[in-house]
Amino acid sequence: MKRKVLVAGTLTVVLLGAAYVGSSWLAGRSVQQTLDKQNQWLSNLPYFIVKNREYHRGWFSSSEKTTLQINPQLYRFFLEKEGEPLPTFEVTYTQHIDHGPLPLLFTRGNPHPYKAVVTTEFQFAPETQKFLTRFFGEQKPINIENRISFNDDGVMTIKVPSFDYEEAISGVKAKWQGLNATLDYGGDFNRVKLLAEAPGLSGEAKGKGNFSLNGLTFTVDHVRGKTGLMIGDSTAKIDSFTLDMPGDAPFKVALQNVSYNGKLSENGELVDGSALFRLEKLTLNDQAYGPAELLAEANHLHGPTLARLGDAFNRLQKQQLTREQLTTELGKLAKSDAMPLLTHDPHLAIRHLDIKLPDSSIHLSGEVGLTGFKPEDLDQPAVFMRKLTAKADFNVPRKVIATVVTWQARNMFGNADNGVSQADLDYLAGQFVEGQLDRMADQKLIRVDGDNVSATASLQNGKFILNGVDVPLPWEQVQHAVTDATGSSAPAAKPAAKAGK
Repeated sequence: MKRKVLVAGTLTVVLLGAAYVGSSWLAGRSVQQTLDKQNQWLSNLPYFIVKNREYHRGWFSSSEKTTLQINPQLYRFFLEKEGEPLPTFEVTYTQHIDHGPLPLLFTRGNPHPYKAVVTTEFQFAPETQKFLTRFFGEQKPINIENRISFNDDGVMTIKVPSFDYEEAISGVKAKWQGLNATLDYGGDFNRVKLLAEAPGLSGEAKGKGNFSLNGLTFTVDHVRGKTGLMIGDSTAKIDSFTLDMPGDAPFKVALQNVSYNGKLSENGELVDGSALFRLEKLTLNDQAYGPAELLAEANHLHGPTLARLGDAFNRLQKQQLTREQLTTELGKLAKSDAMPLLTHDPHLAIRHLDIKLPDSSIHLSGEVGLTGFKPEDLDQPAVFMRKLTAKADFNVPRKVIATVVTWQARNMFGNADNGVSQADLDYLAGQFVEGQLDRMADQKLIRVDGDNVSATASLQNGKFILNGVDVPLPWEQVQHAVTDATGSSAPAAKPAAKAGK
């Protein structure tokens, strides 16, 4: 009896072992296909170019080595210099894949079943690694783990460790409190949920200034819509940011509670989007501003067209195009594929921009839309304008306009080689602004009410009204000129043909 039990137990163990070995091999084959799919998704993004990829599959574990290059088209226009090669930025990483069905059981005592658990190790260039070691020491600069379920859904965790860096001689200090991020994704990448948090970063250079950034949070919750676009919500938030630069021209700025909320939704083939920016307080050189809020919207956009344009734009970014070639291709793309964006009654709006100033405020709102547009309307300006509706309303302190113009004048003419003092430049800029504002007020282009400048404008049914005054459009001015010359509202007669013709 005991012998039978022993044989049965041994046979059970052997069968379980064989089953585990077989399932591990099958999971390894399946996870390779999954990682191939993930790699294809990564290569389709406009940000990266996959330079090289090697996959080595074993029975219980596998490895993958990949080299990614940042797409040069993303920074070509900023770093490209004539006669010099464009710099390239690459990173190589190795992924260690532990096959299921229980990849964490023996290493961590975790019995949760997964198809695979993937850990990623980055290899940096020697100079880059030496630089990172100064901050992170023996810690890995980034840790990534990807737990893949049997249905190919997965959860990826990304961690960047904290560091506290200081140079005794130079007085440079930097403190980074780390970053933690969790990416929950669908196996087909039609569902993405991201939460990233960075508690803080601060730095100081002795005698030159200091900065701090606290409470950075970023979230994304998107799903693939029927139109092919990723729709849903995204948010970003910063609790506070400060920058203090002493010196001959000291500069000090502090931000409190900066946030962004974006939303994209579908209604059939049409897409509506909104973006809300908020700032609780801005302190600039000890002068307080805020709160401030901006709400922008885009409604009735044709979703399938946006999806096609996005895919086409990604393909263009993968090509090695010059600035002129990219501009040409974008023009062709707009003419060939973008027209449905105009034929579905699109509407764009800045619902409001409100900024509280120390002794006044700024208000701006505006919107523009098309109704019943047809492609042939582009050849008929009068017909096009009748289908276009627009509104605008703003109220801005004169002082703000003068300050903006003064800053521009300083940037353009404030070079010491020009021999113009800053005081003289500021005076000339101020006089210019006052003269232009008075002239525009005389022409009814703006309203001046004490220290504020305002205006309202609307366009509807081909009628443009500015500050309550009906302003003729160009073709109306031509018609009026014909009426004045002929004494009749009828169109001018064609000139008589010459004799003999």
